[in-house]
Amino acid sequence: MTAIGDSSLTGLLGGTSSGAAAENTATQNMLNQQDFFSLMIAQFQNQDPFKPMESGEFLGQIAQFSTVDGIHSLNTAFGDLQTQLTSDQALQASALIDRDVLIPTSTVRYGGTGEVSGRVDVPLGADRVTVEVVDGSGQTVRSYSAAGAALDAQFEFSWDGRDAEGNAMPAADYTVRVRAGQGDAEVALVPELAGRVSAVRMGASGLLLEVAGFGDVPFSSISRIA
Repeated sequence: MTAIGDSSLTGLLGGTSSGAAAENTATQNMLNQQDFFSLMIAQFQNQDPFKPMESGEFLGQIAQFSTVDGIHSLNTAFGDLQTQLTSDQALQASALIDRDVLIPTSTVRYGGTGEVSGRVDVPLGADRVTVEVVDGSGQTVRSYSAAGAALDAQFEFSWDGRDAEGNAMPAADYTVRVRAGQGDAEVALVPELAGRVSAVRMGASGLLLEVAGFGDVPFSSISRIA
């Protein structure tokens, strides 16, 4: 009687799947629990009676299969959970349509009408803050500032689309530069600019919000919902 050990078992598996490998996917070729125990029974029936399988070896194979099967089940469960969480997130995000959100960024696309508003957190100890709206050529078209007693922990600003002389500025990309200072020292800050959500969609990297003036913005980048 021919003994069937681990190597023989591996060869048996390879022989049964080689003809179908070109047609089946890796998932379809994976052994399920019924296949495993069928092979284990065949291994018992064909083992050498003078060299029987050690009980420890048998238990080890069962434990190994249980571990692999458990990991596969866990991965499946996590995949289902991720799908559910993504669906729930998309459903919740749909409520943001026509809502204003704040985005930590210094660049905005001004459409030629309306206003650009935002805020900045003032560092502790700062005695002044300055906000400048800069056009594509690097020229400051409008500036806002506060100092001393007028300076709060948050400085809010709103640009109406006009320069300091009251002239309407064209639709274009603008940069909002923010600086906070104390004495002779100054530090650059990133403002939170406001935009209205017009659509929500799923992207390759996750949930995306289509925000006026900013394009597609990852949901995780939103700092505040107004």
